[in-house]
Amino acid sequence: DDMAHFEQPRHQEMARRDHLLRSRLLEAGIRQYVASGTESIYYLSGISYEPLERPFFLLLDAATGKRKMLVPQLEHAHLKQAWGVAEGDVHSYREYPAPAGERWEDALIPLLSDRFAFDPATPLHHAEFMQSVGGQADDSLDRIRMVKSSWEIAKLARAGRYAAEGVNQLLRGVYDGVSVAEGYATGQQLLRRIIRDEPDFDPLCTRVLLAPWPAPLSAQPHAIPQLSQRLKAGPHVVISVVRLDGYTAECERTFFTRPPSPSQRERFQLMSEARRVAMAMLRPGVACAEIDEKVNAFLCDQRFGDWHLRLHRCGHGLGLGNHEAPWLAQGSDDVLQAGMVVSIEPGIYLAEEGGYRHSDTLAITADGWTNLTQQAAVDLNALTIAAAKPAQRMKGYFIRKMVSA
Repeated sequence: DDMAHFEQPRHQEMARRDHLLRSRLLEAGIRQYVASGTESIYYLSGISYEPLERPFFLLLDAATGKRKMLVPQLEHAHLKQAWGVAEGDVHSYREYPAPAGERWEDALIPLLSDRFAFDPATPLHHAEFMQSVGGQADDSLDRIRMVKSSWEIAKLARAGRYAAEGVNQLLRGVYDGVSVAEGYATGQQLLRRIIRDEPDFDPLCTRVLLAPWPAPLSAQPHAIPQLSQRLKAGPHVVISVVRLDGYTAECERTFFTRPPSPSQRERFQLMSEARRVAMAMLRPGVACAEIDEKVNAFLCDQRFGDWHLRLHRCGHGLGLGNHEAPWLAQGSDDVLQAGMVVSIEPGIYLAEEGGYRHSDTLAITADGWTNLTQQAAVDLNALTIAAAKPAQRMKGYFIRKMVSA
């Protein structure tokens, strides 16, 4: 039975996705859909893999629901576990690169129908080839992925609890002068806990990023802190991103290891109020661009409207990816629907001082939203860390010694 690898709730979820995608394709006059992005194939088949340079393809017939896969010979046995794909419909090509006649292109052409489409996540070289043989890009799958089922939201809530606990765990171990290396060590502890407690742990679908961004580097949210950097004065930001069983949640908090100054307190409160402005608008039917516009107008009124002090939109979608539609940004055409899951994270960034940003993972409900990372501390008093205990400093000493050895 090709469903033997899936428990009943997961099987029902995969069947739901299959029905939605096929309905959209038929409405658009598309006979066949070709998925080749790793997230797209995971979403439609439940299989995890690392493509490296060898492409994978899942082909879905919109009318019949029949599925085929094309994979490198190396992966042929592994891919027999794909949902809805009969063993005889797993095809393979020799290798990459390969001689003419044995390449993935040669094996793919006989499997294609006329009026076929491919997902926008397809790598450029593969997309160019499929366009050359009559295919077209289609975002039907992206549209479906934007709205999560209750099964998916339960997955995201589980990841969210780990992400929030990661924030709290890191904050329990920081102190004035703590190193970034000690924060990363906390992330490894969280990953070990996930490996121990999650019965279906899959190393290809599970990741943990947990670390502190020390001031003033916290004003560069996509910079990479060095292990030797120490947290002293100014606003620091802890980032906790957990991908569990394919689904990603994030939780971030601004915190202090020294008492904040009056001006730092003011900026912390402005960031917090900007979050409240955005959260007050979260409900079905609201345009995502309007949320970002309202936040921008609020911060502009408070003299923080310069885009160099803002750097980014106030939020984005979460799911299989940690950045996906809908986009809570001016210029976005997305409109909130129940079942969407988004971050809210308006920031204020001062190059010489640091960054102010909280982020939570929020699921849109029929009449508002629910916070999937609500367990993390949020107010300034809880995020101003008291003096370290001697045991923390001793542990930090040994971690720094180990990293520098």
